[in-house]
Amino acid sequence: MAEQLLDGTGSGSKAKVGADKRLQVRAITEDEVIHNAELGNAYNINTGLISVTGDSTLVYLKNNSDDNYILTDIAIGAFDGLTHTDFPYITLVRNPTGGDLISDATAVDMNENRNFGSSKTANVDAYKGKVGGTITGGSDIAILQTNKTGRSFFGIDFLLPKGGAVAVKLTANASSGTANYYCALIGYFKDDLDAE
Repeated sequence: MAEQLLDGTGSGSKAKVGADKRLQVRAITEDEVIHNAELGNAYNINTGLISVTGDSTLVYLKNNSDDNYILTDIAIGAFDGLTHTDFPYITLVRNPTGGDLISDATAVDMNENRNFGSSKTANVDAYKGKVGGTITGGSDIAILQTNKTGRSFFGIDFLLPKGGAVAVKLTANASSGTANYYCALIGYFKDDLDAE
């Protein structure tokens, strides 16, 4: 005897099983980034312009939320003005513990929700760096070569649990000049679907 699958909420709805003995469903699939943006969990954290004449710290981000933060992308903007001896590069530092990037605690210029209709704010420490700035402790996790001018964009998909942090420092390979740089950290707090 065949059994019926009933809606557990008591609405009386029944599930349909096709002739191929498979449960019939209708689903809408969307990217996890879009899903979390719709929930107001996605953020753009941007240093604003930093005047660079040589090696610099760029940005520090620490997750203070109970939710995991997925750092999906890093964007680096480099304006004209520096003479380089070689291509510049950034180093990502996992869980740094000190240096004036942290102790000076200069807030980033932009810490914005990517959902224009959401009033949620990111529960993070987000600080901008400076030329000659320092970052200590932790461990280097990635080196990424950047363009001498223009925009460089990197997909990284790092997961920062509560208390997890990342810093970005620039090796400018500059011999002279001054140029503005910015660093943007793009990501979201992961929706815990199991909590529903």
